[in-house]
Amino acid sequence: MEEIKKQYLLFLSEIIAKMTIVFGDIAVLKARSIGGLILDNKGNATDVKGYTADKVVELINEYTKLSGQVIKNVVDSTFAKYPQVKRID
Repeated sequence: MEEIKKQYLLFLSEIIAKMTIVFGDIAVLKARSIGGLILDNKGNATDVKGYTADKVVELINEYTKLSGQVIKNVVDSTFAKYPQVKRID
């Protein structure tokens, strides 16, 4: 697997994990609802079908519906940790 894809999967997994702390199991259910985002039994992103950056946007949009400011703070700090992940605003 190429390094940039690994970074995206780690990024997605970390966002899901952080949102699970805040929202519980609904965070994983929301992530599973995104077509092309493949999760393992623990809610970790293991693969993405399609354009990876689009899945990041879709995941953020789903979590933003739950609580806008909480997800914004979590996403901003996670983007800072993974500078290779392209931010699409």
